[in-house]
Amino acid sequence: MIAQRYKDMLSGKSVIRQISEWSTARGTEIGYENVFDYSLGNPSVPCPEHFTKTCIDLLQTKEPVTLHGYSPTLTIPAVRKAVAESLNRRFGMDYGMEHIFMATGAAGALAHAMRCVAVPGQDIITFAPF
Repeated sequence: MIAQRYKDMLSGKSVIRQISEWSTARGTEIGYENVFDYSLGNPSVPCPEHFTKTCIDLLQTKEPVTLHGYSPTLTIPAVRKAVAESLNRRFGMDYGMEHIFMATGAAGALAHAMRCVAVPGQDIITFAPF
């Protein structure tokens, strides 16, 4: 048995899907090169060449479990430290790795952020169309 609430959710289109469909339709009208569709995490621009070369290098030189295994819950400490140092250097801040929370995708990051500042039953106000 599937919960009615879940059935109801699946019967309609999510806002993000509606935006994606609109972007696709708009691309056929004015050209896909003129539409920057980030609705589903699908960038319409190619990766920088340095990124592609680095990925190839990592695939050829690192152990598979290092590349494809689960990372620690708070991610790899050296990565958080490097991000903090980059922010400090570029923006004159004073972040430590303990200030950096990394997530896989925006949905998870937003869910964690909301859980940090709100409790069940509270209303959250956000900007349209979300």
